[in-house]
Amino acid sequence: MTNPSLAQLQQSIQRLLGTEQPCTCGRTHAVPIRQVLVEQGAIEQVPEVLARLGLAGQCLLVADPTTYEVAGGQVRSVIEQDGRSVDTLVLPPTAEQQHLEATDEAAEEVRRQASGTDHLIAVGSGTINDIVKLAATRLHIPYVAVATAPSMTGYSSALAAVLSGGIKQALPAQPPVAIVADLEILAAAPSIMIAAGVGDLISRSLSSADWQMSSLLVGTYFCQVPVSVIAEADEDCRDHVAQIGQADPEAIAVLTAGLILAGMSITMAQTSSPGSGGGHLISHYWDMTAPARGRQQALHGCQVAVGDLVCFTLYERLRLCLDEADVDQVIANRPDGDEISAVVVGHFAPLIGRGPTVSLATVAAEKHGNDEGLYRRLEVITEDSGAFWAQLDPLLTPSTEARRLLRAAGVPTTIKQLDVAPDELINAFRYARYIRGRYTVLDLAYDLGLLEELQDEVLSNSGVLL
Repeated sequence: MTNPSLAQLQQSIQRLLGTEQPCTCGRTHAVPIRQVLVEQGAIEQVPEVLARLGLAGQCLLVADPTTYEVAGGQVRSVIEQDGRSVDTLVLPPTAEQQHLEATDEAAEEVRRQASGTDHLIAVGSGTINDIVKLAATRLHIPYVAVATAPSMTGYSSALAAVLSGGIKQALPAQPPVAIVADLEILAAAPSIMIAAGVGDLISRSLSSADWQMSSLLVGTYFCQVPVSVIAEADEDCRDHVAQIGQADPEAIAVLTAGLILAGMSITMAQTSSPGSGGGHLISHYWDMTAPARGRQQALHGCQVAVGDLVCFTLYERLRLCLDEADVDQVIANRPDGDEISAVVVGHFAPLIGRGPTVSLATVAAEKHGNDEGLYRRLEVITEDSGAFWAQLDPLLTPSTEARRLLRAAGVPTTIKQLDVAPDELINAFRYARYIRGRYTVLDLAYDLGLLEELQDEVLSNSGVLL
């Protein structure tokens, strides 16, 4: 019998495919993806998917050495057996990389190789899909995603997370026209990749809370509709964490469908905010600084899980001291834009180079150098902290519960499991907020003048140092 959670998730996915829904928030929530298959033997149906979507002509299949061996060869075979023409591009890591990374240069290589191609097929998970997604967007041609691991929400999102100019960026990009997820292949994926998918999906609690908070304090766009969509995906995943950790096929199907639905919510929102908050910034910081530290990047969802535990704990600690904030004193002690820029340059330039650092310094000065904006934010918090928390509480997960869920699914919950040094954790806690203009709990603690003061207590209580 079909798992009720899976059936509900699949219904929700099918209901959103190819839709455009005007919303009271002022935006139209569109999902241009037209077909999603999450089932056993899905790869055998790739030719049928191409036919139903009217994708004809020359095709370029893109994979890395591992994903080609896992599924790429099989995808190519079924396409050729259908009488279709398909070329193959297997992207190896560069000399500086242990594993292929999603970079702007890799996307440009695919774009060059795909000149004259009618459509692309990405066989892989996060890295390959981000590369192909960006290349397809630049070529103005469609692509189909063939999933090889339930490791991230990015299959269905309208964003490509790539390292561009030394900075980890989420660039606007067209989602695939179809997603093919073969459960036999997904259930056989390395356990750490399955764990990464859980970490990425469960992060929606923190991300949605950060998004709501940013709307309250900064006035950024916010809509409950995509939040509700990603919440459904998260909740069904939480109900199956133990089975997911055991690679139970039905539970892997629930996780995969949940990840796809979560990515759709990001596409609907036209921003990654429903699924990317403070924990993601910590992960991006570790990605950007890994080469300088001589460290191999861990999987994004695993890093996010650890970052989320820190941020959940920070929220809990801030709840205890919001009413004590002295707005006038905080503003009097606030560095100006030039001082903030100097701090950013001093920290990041030795790690990622001066060129990329200049961009970060500009963003940081704009976000934190405005005294008037700071005063308004602190006023909203201190005038009625009860109302402030009433907006966030339905979204936040207690740190102890988040840790339980992650551990049940085999997700790393400590920096030791990520091979991240304690000083890298401290630096991420202090400086990750400078990577993007997005406002998160890390910025809230900084605005209150408490980020460094609470550092040791929060990092210790989060359990990530164990």
